Amino acid sequence: MSDINEQQTPSGDKLELGRQMVRKFAGDKHVDAVAATMKKDHFSKVSEEFISEVCWSGYARPGLDFKERALMNIAMLTALGRAPELRIHIRCAVYNGFTEEKVAEACRHAMVYCGVPAGRDALIMRARFDELRKRATIR
Repeated sequence: MSDINEQQTPSGDKLELGRQMVRKFAGDKHVDAVAATMKKDHFSKVSEEFISEVCWSGYARPGLDFKERALMNIAMLTALGRAPELRIHIRCAVYNGFTEEKVAEACRHAMVYCGVPAGRDALIMRARFDELRKRATIR
């Protein structure tokens, strides 16, 4: 029987691929800023490895480009009411070329399928654009 630590260690290839994909999708500056604020404990390490290996490595799959994935993320996170993650993915959408108008329209469209409260909460994320402008990340 193998050691429990071996069973919990992510496969190096998918983990590394995921780490590369998040940098391409979100940008080095964002990834480095998030890494700087993360706790340096076992739980954070496990979380980062899982998200990189399982989630971000999937961004290398064919069929959807980064803009399409960004739009889907906004829609799904709006539907789930996940404001903290929505803030992150609005920033990623901007990094991938989305305009304020396009993000607002995606949120408005989500109201039809997710309900007005969820769509309205997503539109309130417009403050994210103000924050990005202040940092000169967007015009």
